[in-house]
Amino acid sequence: MNSALKEDLIDTRSDLRWQTGLLSLSIVVVIALGLFVSLFFKEKWLWMDEVLSYTLVSDPSLFHLNDAVVSGMDANPPVFANLYWLIGHVFSLNPQFLRAVSIVIFASTIALFYRYTTRLTGTHTSVTNFVLITGIISLTYLNLSLATQIRAYALFLLIGCGYFIILHQLISSPGRLSLLVMHTVVGLLLTLTHSFGLFYLAASGAFIVGLWWWSADRRYGLIIGSFVLILVAWLLIWYPSFVIQTEAGKPHSWIPVPTVHSFFSTVGEILPGFSSRLERSPSFWFLPVLRFIGIAGLFLYLAVPRLKDGFKAFRYDKAFSFYLLAGFIYLATLVIALVVSLVYTSVFISRYLWPSHLLVVFQLVYAYHVFLPRLRFDRFARLLPVYMLLLMAFLFYQNRKTSIFPSDVLAYLPQLDKRYPVFVETADYFLPIWFHKNIPSVRYLLNWQTASAEGNILSATVEHKILKSVREKYHVTDIVTTQEFNRTNFPRFYVIDEVSNYQFEHYFNNRQIRIIHEFPIDIEGHRLLECTF
Repeated sequence: MNSALKEDLIDTRSDLRWQTGLLSLSIVVVIALGLFVSLFFKEKWLWMDEVLSYTLVSDPSLFHLNDAVVSGMDANPPVFANLYWLIGHVFSLNPQFLRAVSIVIFASTIALFYRYTTRLTGTHTSVTNFVLITGIISLTYLNLSLATQIRAYALFLLIGCGYFIILHQLISSPGRLSLLVMHTVVGLLLTLTHSFGLFYLAASGAFIVGLWWWSADRRYGLIIGSFVLILVAWLLIWYPSFVIQTEAGKPHSWIPVPTVHSFFSTVGEILPGFSSRLERSPSFWFLPVLRFIGIAGLFLYLAVPRLKDGFKAFRYDKAFSFYLLAGFIYLATLVIALVVSLVYTSVFISRYLWPSHLLVVFQLVYAYHVFLPRLRFDRFARLLPVYMLLLMAFLFYQNRKTSIFPSDVLAYLPQLDKRYPVFVETADYFLPIWFHKNIPSVRYLLNWQTASAEGNILSATVEHKILKSVREKYHVTDIVTTQEFNRTNFPRFYVIDEVSNYQFEHYFNNRQIRIIHEFPIDIEGHRLLECTF
């Protein structure tokens, strides 16, 4: 190869790397702007879990915050609350700002993931990968709802992304000390950001054990040793507090035990789709099923034949090794979560599985390059600014119409006498209304007997314990004990009665409370009652 040709090749590679870097930055700008601007054109309600997070983050005392976390008020490990506490107290505690922090973390995660996976598939795929990855991201509803919350999920996704990258690099360099140290530190952070991180470590550990057996390379034993270090460190640092937190989930989890239908609907939420509303309709129940079978079948179709080439071929084909890693962890984590949910306590919910979405994205991108290697979008590079504007507008529109807090009930409350308090039966209603003070006299009744009644909604016992901690740790007297709930303190009051919750039915059935009047309310499963003892 002559020197001029070498220089042209170097210049081309340099231009492609520069292009990849520029597109990575564009991902951050497009996603962050589209989602952040939409926050100002929709209801600014914090939903139940966000109120808990904000209450912790806005605590003047970091020591008291951690004491409240351990009390069971929140089920997450301490990394998220401590990080957001620091950010909030250094910059701003405005809820919209803290939501913007989550958005930037999410956008940066997608940019990091894009940059790394484009290195694997080749810098010549930078434009194609940009379109594929951003398109898949925007068509997954779960991304919009979780990326804009004051919750641990965006941070969990970022650390999960970093963990997958480090684990992948260890495949080709299992004895590299710096990577082993990073794997131990980031793996521990994963478990201290969300307890579901333990499932990802278990799936990853199984994958490395498989490589150790397949390759006969003793150096993979070093990676297995780092998993042991992570587990020991987690047991020493967090396990005692974890045991206390899990008390909130007894006698049962608030998450329903998965069924065949709920399995596919839950898994479907971490896969891209054209209409989440359409898929929730009974007529189109099969769409999530087809998507999951398609993803799993595609993985087996592409992975199994390549395994016959042997370990060396696998190890040095970095794109394929990441594809195999992604598919294995995705499926293994689902199996682990499903077994734990059926045998011990239900944890099968889509937002816990969110890091798996990245793994699915790469599986789709890799399959695209296998089946359509010549169909690239480089020729349309000049149209990328138009695509970015359309993408930003789409993200804005989709997130603007996303609402988590069920605020319809508020429309019926102005007709009530403001002298009397309004009791609600769920934390879903109480915490947002109490936080935003739309009803100054909103109340929640702590009654373990009714919360644990047979046939009651699963979340009743969990909400009871969480709100009990909120009352004790933050002195919220609007959360009323049974001793305080009497004729003297509440001679007359209103109840938003829900069919699925038995909190007040006990009092109605025993004739301790008399219904004076029932207001007409057009919300399924709800009654608005005026009551007295």
